[in-house]
Amino acid sequence: MLTSIKTNPNSHIKAKTSNIVMHKTYDLPESSAACETTDGANIQVRKPRRIAIIAHSLYPIAQPYAGGLEMITQLICDELVAQGHQVLLYAHADSQTHATLVPFMTRDEFEKTVYPNEHESVEMSREELYQYLVYQQALRDIISRDEMGMIDVVHNHSLHHVPMMMGQAFGARFFTTFHTPIFPQLRLALLTLRQGTQTQFTAISGHQQQLFAEFVPSHVVYNGIDVHSFTANTNPIADEVYFWYGRICPEKGTHLAMEYCKAAGKRLIIAGPKSNEEYFDDYVAPLLEADRASAAPLFDYVGHLSKNQINKQLSQVTAMLFTSTWDEPYGLTLAESLACGTPVIGFDVGASAEIITHQTGIIVPKKDKKAFIQAFADIQHISRTACRARAEQFCSVAAMVDGYLRLYEQAVAVDDSDSIQEAFV
Repeated sequence: MLTSIKTNPNSHIKAKTSNIVMHKTYDLPESSAACETTDGANIQVRKPRRIAIIAHSLYPIAQPYAGGLEMITQLICDELVAQGHQVLLYAHADSQTHATLVPFMTRDEFEKTVYPNEHESVEMSREELYQYLVYQQALRDIISRDEMGMIDVVHNHSLHHVPMMMGQAFGARFFTTFHTPIFPQLRLALLTLRQGTQTQFTAISGHQQQLFAEFVPSHVVYNGIDVHSFTANTNPIADEVYFWYGRICPEKGTHLAMEYCKAAGKRLIIAGPKSNEEYFDDYVAPLLEADRASAAPLFDYVGHLSKNQINKQLSQVTAMLFTSTWDEPYGLTLAESLACGTPVIGFDVGASAEIITHQTGIIVPKKDKKAFIQAFADIQHISRTACRARAEQFCSVAAMVDGYLRLYEQAVAVDDSDSIQEAFV
């Protein structure tokens, strides 16, 4: 049975246990040694491993991040390198990493190679063809390296089905992490793999694990953030004010946070890009306009903020409001809030109840206005020190990577055992 790498005692969810560069050789130390992680903690590292990581092909693994997946991929790579492991990152050519970058074919190279005649047409879109090509190239290169004894583990973060299918060559040493809900192409691969596969899967929360349980079993390794890049304020907040941030779109429920604050007479700072202009115009803008015309305005929309600006806002507010109405697989804003020492009032959706404990926030039923408003009074009793401690213990990059390394070690041990048995057949 598969086991969860990190568990949450507060959760009701029980987790089940061409252009490819030339091969590089590694000069690895023979024994473990003490090292400093990217979080600044000194740890005793395991035997250095040779790890191939496959990223999503659409965007560079670099700041400013296109999304949470790009950030997580970079953090994993850099932390593994910091702990003394040799990492190959197969990713967009503009990626920035401490790992050895093996760049995907560029779009220009793809166009010249696959579409020398611009008038040619095929049923499959250019984007689909591009992804098929770069992932096939990446896996062929990894398989070639593995045949020469240069790869211990392969970790797929691509969200694409081609690596999942080609990864069968590695057996238990090939991991795919589920970062998203199930979509058609992924479902197709899972329907095939559930007939029998030795490759392994990880989910980023217990809720995510349950979504995929009908297809394949998976381990749970929660996402992590660079906790020490956030400055925590553990002192009580004198002036009561709340903060909502994220993409402004229907599934994030921005207008719900505004309505609850209006009903309770609470000040609210709103930050984030207008990801859905129609939603902003129909639901958010009218509330902002009505508020500006009132005698005592409550809302302040500050636009799209940088990470440092978000950190500053989070550390100066009473609580962060999480009104997402869809089942988010993880919820990075929750972890970031805790890192700033800021409690959370949020809906019980997705993994929120796995991240936020009774000591770090208040989780209420989705769209329960009465319960949410009551939480404004109850949140005053939450310790900001406890919030920061939760982030350091549960939401850190080091904790996330430690979870993955445990799985890597188990997989390599199983593979070594199988090899020994085969030698005596």
